[in-house]
Amino acid sequence: MKHPNIIKIICHDIGRHLGCYGVKSINSNAIDTLAKNGILFKNSFSTSPGCSPSRAAIATGMYPHNTGVLGLAHAHFGWSLDKKINHIAKYFSKNGYNSILFGLQHVTYHEKTLGFNKIFPERPADEVLKNITKIIDSKIFKKPFYAEVNFFEPHRPFDYGGVKPDKSKGVYIPKYIPKNIYSRREFAEMQGAIKKIDDTVFKIINLLKKKNLYENTIIVFTTDHGIPFPRAKGTLYDSGIETCLIISYPKLNIKNKKFSELITNIDILPTLLDFAKIKIPKEIQGKSFYPLILNKKYSENNEIFAEKTYHDLFDPMRCVRNKNFKLIINFDSDRIVRVPGDIMMGDTYKTMLGQIINIRERYELYDINRDKFEIKNLANSKKYKSIKSELLRKIVRWMKKTKDPLLKKQIQSPFFHDTLKQLK
Repeated sequence: MKHPNIIKIICHDIGRHLGCYGVKSINSNAIDTLAKNGILFKNSFSTSPGCSPSRAAIATGMYPHNTGVLGLAHAHFGWSLDKKINHIAKYFSKNGYNSILFGLQHVTYHEKTLGFNKIFPERPADEVLKNITKIIDSKIFKKPFYAEVNFFEPHRPFDYGGVKPDKSKGVYIPKYIPKNIYSRREFAEMQGAIKKIDDTVFKIINLLKKKNLYENTIIVFTTDHGIPFPRAKGTLYDSGIETCLIISYPKLNIKNKKFSELITNIDILPTLLDFAKIKIPKEIQGKSFYPLILNKKYSENNEIFAEKTYHDLFDPMRCVRNKNFKLIINFDSDRIVRVPGDIMMGDTYKTMLGQIINIRERYELYDINRDKFEIKNLANSKKYKSIKSELLRKIVRWMKKTKDPLLKKQIQSPFFHDTLKQLK
């Protein structure tokens, strides 16, 4: 059987803010069609609500605290993928595939070490499309390929690359965000950025069809974490770690299939290795859901784990989530629900200060079936004491099993170490 080509499309900060996930104001026809022609995962989550840690998890099949990427891998922050850890590009490059990167990778300062045969670093969606179009007839696409397409959009600023707001189908604002002129404007701007992505996905799919590559190509569409608004990105609430995950592979002839099993983004890499008939290394912590797709014996994740250590600042949190409850541990004493710096630049943030300041407790327990937006903290309720204790044991067991450095001592950032060096 001919090895499948793989195109993995990752965009910033989109969560599940798409038509196929029920957001009717979004112009996401191409992505929605991808879901109709394939598989949509209803309960897919990231292992981190921060860009670099989450992308490192997708790229390695390992938790962020095991990859070396506990914070942002750009500017002065200093976090970078551990050189001993294999990036997904290496697995494919070493097994007969050509690996190509289009757009940002955001996990290291040394992208040439990742294992890609060719890198096109331009980030705007239009430039990504231009580069794909330019080389799709070259030798690199003549044998099985793994192409990683990383869009910058819809990261803030939403007008990146000249994108215009879109409110042609109205504006949808989630219930945990106040509805006012500021949020309506910012969500319209984000909708414009999502439409830009969708237009580009449409053109990529048409290009694959034109070049007779579509039928033998697995297309994965996903994101790093939740939307760039307060109480979402940068938090371990569902709005911060929920992700879209769509897989289309015409040869499987699976259409409009929806799975509700708990999936975490470290499960994506082993699944793709299974598709390509590449042996899954023992160090991979994710679980392949390839058997689930093929309707074979599959043991579902009973729970998923997520973490935050750094984003702009040190903000250590860990959580466990099953289909009924979520427990979050806040390891530091700051009672503020931390908001990433790019979100603080928007006016919606200023209208939500009362919802995020002086409210955070050490433990947060939520009944996610009755309290979708995780507003009522049950951690101090006697009624839920046994549930809290059980979930707490699961987090500790997971942290010990994965050798989470947070258990040993406060983690020091690369910037901190660089500053100390300058004092000598």
